[in-house]
Amino acid sequence: MIRGTVTLGLMLSVLSRPLLAQEIEPAAIAEPPPVEPASPPSGQALPPATAPVMDLPVTPSPSLDSITPFPHQGEITSGNSFNDQRFGYVLHGEVRASYDSNIFIKEHGAEHDFIFSVQPGLAVGWGEFKSELYGSDSFRHRFERYVEKNYIFADYSPSYTWFASHGSEDTFDHDARLEGEWTIRRLTLGVRARYLTENVAEADIGERIEERHLNAALTSRYQYSGKTSFEVNGFYQGTDYAGNNVDTKEWRNEDWLNYQISPKVRLGLGGALAYVDRSSGPSQTYQQGLARVKYEPTEKLTVSLTAGAEWRQTEDSSDRTDGVFQFDLAWAPFAGSYFYLQGYRRAYNSGNEGSEYFQATGLSLQYRQRLFQRFYFGLTGGYQNADYKDDLGSPNFGRNDDLYFVRPALGFDLATWLNCEINGEYQKNDSSIEGRSFDTTIVMLKFNLLF
Repeated sequence: MIRGTVTLGLMLSVLSRPLLAQEIEPAAIAEPPPVEPASPPSGQALPPATAPVMDLPVTPSPSLDSITPFPHQGEITSGNSFNDQRFGYVLHGEVRASYDSNIFIKEHGAEHDFIFSVQPGLAVGWGEFKSELYGSDSFRHRFERYVEKNYIFADYSPSYTWFASHGSEDTFDHDARLEGEWTIRRLTLGVRARYLTENVAEADIGERIEERHLNAALTSRYQYSGKTSFEVNGFYQGTDYAGNNVDTKEWRNEDWLNYQISPKVRLGLGGALAYVDRSSGPSQTYQQGLARVKYEPTEKLTVSLTAGAEWRQTEDSSDRTDGVFQFDLAWAPFAGSYFYLQGYRRAYNSGNEGSEYFQATGLSLQYRQRLFQRFYFGLTGGYQNADYKDDLGSPNFGRNDDLYFVRPALGFDLATWLNCEINGEYQKNDSSIEGRSFDTTIVMLKFNLLF
C-alpha cells in the first residue's frame, strides 16, 4: 500500500535579536535524545543509553525546524498501514515561512527578515521504516514502547530557501539519508548516514554561514544471553564551513559490555577511541572510559546516567583530562503527558581558528501534553555553558558562553487531513568575548496537509 504525505508550512515571528549551531544535536542543546519509557519485551536488547556522536546536537540549541508537538504523519492518519507492505515509498514535503529578529546573531545592529523554504521529499525503502522518517522527536513516539524491527530506507529532500530582504543568503540545499536496522537471531546490525547542507546562524562561529555535514554510523549489538549483551559501534562526523573557518573530520569507535542485573536495572561498561582531523591547526586524539546505569522503576519512569573520564591529546599542546556525563529522566505520569529532563557535559569540535574544542555543560527540561487526541502543547527550556579550550593567543582564548533558551509550541488538528502548529523560540547568549553575545526571537506558524 502506498501512502503519500505532504506537509505545508508557514512560519512567522516577533521581537528582538541573535541565534546558533555544531553537533552541540542545538549546539546545540538539540532536541534531547529519546529515553524509552518502558522496557522491551523479554529477551530483546535495549538501545544504547547514550546517543552516538552523529546524533549529538548540531548547535547548543536545536533549530525551530526540528521542533513539533505533533505525532508524525503515520500516527495521525488511519486506515491500512503502510508498514504492512515489505516495499514501498512515502511522499512528503514542507513549505515554511518564518520571521527571525536577528538573522546574523549580532550583538549590536540586529537585522530581521522573513525566511521562506520549500522542501519536497521522497523516501523509498523496505520493511517498517515509515515511523523512522520523522525521528524520535515526534510527540507520540515518546509514548511508544521500544520494539525492534527490520527496515532500510533512503530519503532525499532538496530544499530552496529565500530571504525577503537579504537575497544574498538564498540557498538551494540537500538532505539525503540512508538508515536501516536488521536483527538476525541475537545479532542486531544498524547503518545510518546523512548528508546535509544548510544556511544557519552558527553561535560557535558567530555569524550565519553555509555548512555541510556528513555523518555516518555502523552499529552492532549481540545478545550473548538473556542478561548480557555486547556493542561494537563506529561513527564518522564531518563538518565543512564556507569561508576561512576550520573544517573537521572525526572518526570514533565506541564499545560496550551490558548486563541486566534485575528486570529494572541495567549496567554497562564502555570505552571510546577517536581521532579528529582539522583543516587548520593540530589534530587531536581522545579516549573515554565510561560507565552507565539505566533504572526503570515503573513503565512510566525511566532514569539513566552515563559518566566517565575523557583524555584528550593535541599536537604541540599539553594533554587534558575532563569529566563527561549525561543524565536522562523521562516520566509519563498520565496518558498524554510527558516530562523529559537532561543534564550533560561533553566536548564538541570548534570551527574557530585556534580553538581546539569546547566543553559544553547544560541542562534542559521539556514538557509535552496531548489533549482530546487532537490538541498538543509543548514547552522546553534550558541552559548551556560552553568553555573553549584554545591556544594561548587565539582570538577566542578564555572564551566562555552562557546560553539560555525557551521554546513554547501549540498544535491542533483542524481536520483529519489538516493540522496547524504555532511554535516560538527565544535564545540569549552571554559571551566573555566582545561581539559574540546575542539574543533572538522566532515565531513560526505551520500548516500540515496530510492525504
